Amino acid sequence: MTDATETISIVRIFDAPRDLVFQNWVRTEDISTCFAPKGFTVNACEVDARPGQRWWVEFRSPTGEVHREFGEFREIKEPEKLIFTLTQQDSHGNTGPQTLVTVTLAEQGSKTEMTFLQTGYEAATMRDGNAEGWTECFDKLDVHVAARR
Repeated sequence: MTDATETISIVRIFDAPRDLVFQNWVRTEDISTCFAPKGFTVNACEVDARPGQRWWVEFRSPTGEVHREFGEFREIKEPEKLIFTLTQQDSHGNTGPQTLVTVTLAEQGSKTEMTFLQTGYEAATMRDGNAEGWTECFDKLDVHVAARR
């Protein structure tokens, strides 16, 4: 059983079809647009969205610090589910715990309900900071998919 301290759980409705929301999780150009917190800029990213393959994204903070996130896809069931590992590395080379992310997408008419779970945090403060970052990423994603409808 997973301790609540270790888990981020976010449910979000996007005003976009499920296929479009799914593509934003697996295409480099979409990840570069949406998957960095507010004020951060994605410098580079690579995604090989197949089970057993790797992904990474590098982004810069407003103060110039470079952060990197990387992992491996464990399961991909297009367009409804993604499971992948995620590890963060800060600008000093410090690496956080390997976490496990599960994204499930369900059709809600012309909209998509996303259930996001991330497990494996060692402390509530780390979890809470990352939850805030994900919320900001999902705000960007919401704008991005709405513009592409």
